Amino acid sequence: MKKNTEDNYLKRLYQVIDYIYSHIDESLDVNRLAEVACMSPYHFHRIYRSVIGEPVNATVRRLRLHKSAAMLLRSEHALLDVAVASGYRSSEAYNRAFKKEFGQTPGQFRVQGEEQNIPSVFSQRMMTSEESDHTMYDTELENFEGLKLVGIRHLGDYMNIGQVFEKLLMSAGQYQWFRQDTRMIGIYYDDPSSVPVEDRRSMACMTLPKGAEIPEGRGLEVLDVPAGKTVSLLFKGSYAELEKPYNWLFGEWLPSSGLEMENFPAFEEYLNDSRVTPPSELMTRIHCLVKPAVV
Repeated sequence: MKKNTEDNYLKRLYQVIDYIYSHIDESLDVNRLAEVACMSPYHFHRIYRSVIGEPVNATVRRLRLHKSAAMLLRSEHALLDVAVASGYRSSEAYNRAFKKEFGQTPGQFRVQGEEQNIPSVFSQRMMTSEESDHTMYDTELENFEGLKLVGIRHLGDYMNIGQVFEKLLMSAGQYQWFRQDTRMIGIYYDDPSSVPVEDRRSMACMTLPKGAEIPEGRGLEVLDVPAGKTVSLLFKGSYAELEKPYNWLFGEWLPSSGLEMENFPAFEEYLNDSRVTPPSELMTRIHCLVKPAVV
């Protein structure tokens, strides 16, 4: 495809991702999504799969289940209400799909979260040490060389940054930015304890190949993560459970470390592909730039 045609298709698929997120509890049949993309269903299927790397129904299923996992840990809604809000019309269908994806039923997933001291209602990335999860995590102090990234900004609930990553992955595939050493990064600018959910700023990013040109009109920005000393923490599990390591890192580890944070936000590095990895096997490394504490 010529560049103008590629850009046109990419713009249409961006609209599809936005539509899926805005209507996740609706039927989202292929004909409707093809209509949003202004394509015939036959061509839409082929184009979407070639650009995204998976069928559109796989994208819808994955996004619904990840939304429901967050709802299970962030609310006290009945399981049927969670199922309906995630686009399922019956508890049976939802339970089957959830267990296939997560390896346990929605009820088991929620109970496990409660037993591990995950608050049933939460919207904060950081909490006080009295409220934090007391599980110990391995941390590493290392010299960080810095990164040059390309990314798209997101405003709102951090749990919805996946919507922006979908768009970034579209652009990366279309402009051939993937390399063997490509790294996927999420940057989180605001403290959720003091910033309303609708005003929280974050950015979905990936490392930028040397010499890559950034197309206009895609919301893509180039930014640098500075070099320096970092503390990093490796977490294995669903993105919906990332509250736990953040609570421990900021509530327990940092106050006793003799260090303080540099003036740069925490960022997460995603070490495997959520589209093909079971949520329980997802690997996320949290990075924070640090410096000696001023006494």
